[in-house]
Amino acid sequence: MKNLVTRSLTGIVFVIVVIGSVMLGSMTFSAFMLMLSMIGLTEYIKLRPNTFDNISDKICILISGISLFLIVFLVQTELLKIEFLNLIFLIFLIIVIRTLILSSKEAIAKISEFVFGLAYVVLPFVLMTGFYQSDTPTKLPELLIGFFIILWFNDVFAYIVGSLIGKTKLYEKISPKKTWEGTIGGTILSVLSAYLLSTIFLSLNLTNWLVIGFLISIFATLGDLTESMFKRQANVKDSGNIMPGHGGILDRFDGLLLAAPAIYVYLTFIS
Repeated sequence: MKNLVTRSLTGIVFVIVVIGSVMLGSMTFSAFMLMLSMIGLTEYIKLRPNTFDNISDKICILISGISLFLIVFLVQTELLKIEFLNLIFLIFLIIVIRTLILSSKEAIAKISEFVFGLAYVVLPFVLMTGFYQSDTPTKLPELLIGFFIILWFNDVFAYIVGSLIGKTKLYEKISPKKTWEGTIGGTILSVLSAYLLSTIFLSLNLTNWLVIGFLISIFATLGDLTESMFKRQANVKDSGNIMPGHGGILDRFDGLLLAAPAIYVYLTFIS
């Protein structure tokens, strides 16, 4: 009971902070996303202790993460021309050369961990800044607000339905508590919330909102399983302890890490 109260209070504060960052404007929200991505990257480093086994490796991936975030953000906001995205390849090239020189043993595995960490943690958070569009009928960043609402509905109702009637394990080897019943319940409520959003936020039509609701549910579930796999490999319960009752940033945003890129790709096809 005590853990449920702690989890609920932390969740409420978390929602207020996220929505507050959205309402304070795109620059505040983007700075918040940068902060979360760096905390998340720090947690990722702790989950891969055999890869990031010295201070040089840790500093390298954090600097690379900040650079990747800023390049993509500045291109998205048109403060840099799209050609500057080529600098991302330079970041990866520097990582490859540095690792080959300093870590010849298991260099390929270490390079893979570096690149995957940047793509898995940093890229989703910076893509979220691209969802911030205030030139809508309500003068609000409708897609961004809608994304978080659907994501939270999926998370909350998957947990509730799974706790009440969940019996059939979804993928017991990775996440013993996750069930098919909970997953289906989360998906239904995600699509339902997307339908309700389509009646309020008119920047996207009903079909697009329903597709977004369904995609968020599917990829958020996959994101949850992916992060559970990392924690199981690292033999830890949570990725961090910054959020009482929830764990770390990767625990709280595990669904976003795969859902954000999926929605971003979908939007590029319908724009």
